[in-house]
Amino acid sequence: MSQQILKVRPTKIELIRLRRRLKLAKRIHRILRERLTILVAEFLNSVRQVVDERKDIVKLLERGYASESLIRMFHSAGELDNIARTSPKVIEVYAAMKNIMGVRAPFIDYKKVEEYEELKTPISLGSTSIALEITRKTFMEILEKVLELAEHEKTLDLLSKEIARTRRRVNILEHVIIPRLEATIKYLEMMFDEREREEKTRLKRVKAVLSRRRQE
Repeated sequence: MSQQILKVRPTKIELIRLRRRLKLAKRIHRILRERLTILVAEFLNSVRQVVDERKDIVKLLERGYASESLIRMFHSAGELDNIARTSPKVIEVYAAMKNIMGVRAPFIDYKKVEEYEELKTPISLGSTSIALEITRKTFMEILEKVLELAEHEKTLDLLSKEIARTRRRVNILEHVIIPRLEATIKYLEMMFDEREREEKTRLKRVKAVLSRRRQE
């Protein structure tokens, strides 16, 4: 199927056009293969990031829930809810886009508001305030990791789709378009060579006939 001859006019001009198309197709094929290599490298890098971040989140969740269970032994849900309501905003999230080899991937950044804004309501729960602060910081780390994980998982999804699209284009060029162009060019070259041989043979016959007539 890939070796089918294209339907073209059997002319020298068409042969020149086909050669140009073949040269362009090979150039595009080379560029796409290079792009595919880079995309796969970016994909594998994102996979490693996602795996590491998921492991980190699991560890942080285990530590966070263990700490939370400890402070719930000494304080009621109402006390903890009151602390949560009176606590200020501690993080601001910014979303934008970044370009990875033509793929528009998300870029998520965040800023800790508490770096320039102190807690409006200081925690004063006696001996358990340290455990409460540890829990708060642990879940803060979890939030940061979740934001990073969301960015990388979405990037992973977009890269996988672009890799599939690019691989299809590479395969079509490699197994369909380029072989058909080459087969058509070869067919036309053979046809023109045959015509040239026939023309030379015809000219030889004409010369032989003319030579015999002159001798007569």
